[in-house]
Amino acid sequence: MSYRVPPAEVIAIAVCDVLREHGPIASQRLFADFVREKLRYINDEYTVTEERVRKIALQSGLVRVEIATRDTGVKIKGGRCPVCNSRMRRVKNETIYGGSVTLGFKCVSCPYTMGATRRVPTRYTFHEAKPRGPCRQSKHTQHRL
Repeated sequence: MSYRVPPAEVIAIAVCDVLREHGPIASQRLFADFVREKLRYINDEYTVTEERVRKIALQSGLVRVEIATRDTGVKIKGGRCPVCNSRMRRVKNETIYGGSVTLGFKCVSCPYTMGATRRVPTRYTFHEAKPRGPCRQSKHTQHRL
């Protein structure tokens, strides 16, 4: 069975459609399944991994993600974000003696943060970045009864 890898723009459109149809989705696997289903409407050979769906959704800015994590207890000195693979920035604090202490790390691209020990993502909840409410009429277009 052959397959094709869809471009990032097509995946971003599918992500937007899925979140608009289903609302918040509390599972990366379910989210990717919905996106794959949407992609199959475009081209029957398209397929995509869960990780690629998550990364493209975050990079496009169409998604707000909540990340549940668990602590591994392993001390770290930096590295890459396990959610989006971006650089992690040190979060420092100044001591009363004039030195500085690293409190933890924060991703420069997504909302992922961790303390001095490594935290592993366990669950993602995907939300539409700018939820659209019902259309409201302005004062000038409202009809008087």
